[in-house]
Amino acid sequence: MHADPANAANEPGLAIAFQPMIATASSMPFAWQAVATANGRSFSQIAAALAPEARPALEMARISAAIAGAAAAGLLDGEALLAIPVGAAGGAAEALLAHLFRTAIEHRVPVARIVVELNADERGDLACVAALAQACVDRGIAIAFDSFAVGPLAVRLLGRFTPRFVKLDAALVRNISDSSSRRVIVEGVLRLARNMDVTLIANGIVRREDLVLLCTMGVRHMQGDWIAPALAHPLPRPHIARREPRTNVPQHRRLAAHQRSGAVRPAAPASIAQAL
Repeated sequence: MHADPANAANEPGLAIAFQPMIATASSMPFAWQAVATANGRSFSQIAAALAPEARPALEMARISAAIAGAAAAGLLDGEALLAIPVGAAGGAAEALLAHLFRTAIEHRVPVARIVVELNADERGDLACVAALAQACVDRGIAIAFDSFAVGPLAVRLLGRFTPRFVKLDAALVRNISDSSSRRVIVEGVLRLARNMDVTLIANGIVRREDLVLLCTMGVRHMQGDWIAPALAHPLPRPHIARREPRTNVPQHRRLAAHQRSGAVRPAAPASIAQAL
């Protein structure tokens, strides 16, 4: 049966917000992640409540809402990318990506500006995630591995594919300044990402201390509610991806303030090398 993304979107009251991923060098968004919710529930909760055959339609609805919302909000008027989480709905990889292409064309969004986020959580299905990753590679779509925590599934995926981004699991990032073991793990992932020419993103930052430590370690790309929460559409135009001075971007004020004070100024390459 053909999936109807419109019906899937309307049934749970699907809503999309956009959370910026920030480059520390500029405190400006280099990408926006589309965050889907419905009636106070997360997208994963919505998907878990559906029968397997209904999930591809829900995934298509999320893709449609993400691309349409980002285009309407002007998020892609600058240089920022659009990161769309796409679940590995078994056997539907080709249909999901074909829908993504059609929607991007409809809204005049270059596919080169889209990154498909794949969940590398250990509870996932390796075969389904790998099939979706392979379909993205075959179509020339950039991918990001989200919830990366150096478990068997994540490592196997990284052994087969070279993503554009690797997003650390929030559990590794949260309160990292209090945990020497987490620091060792993140340092290892950072070395691996550098060797593979992959951009590492620290996701889930909730404290200034963690932000400062990660910058000292050499992590240059951040995401988290403490820095900038997800913003629902419609978004205020002055805060979108045109390159105004940092002081004109209040939703990123914490990161900008730390940079002005020198607290999170990127470490020199020699210092990073010594630390790693």
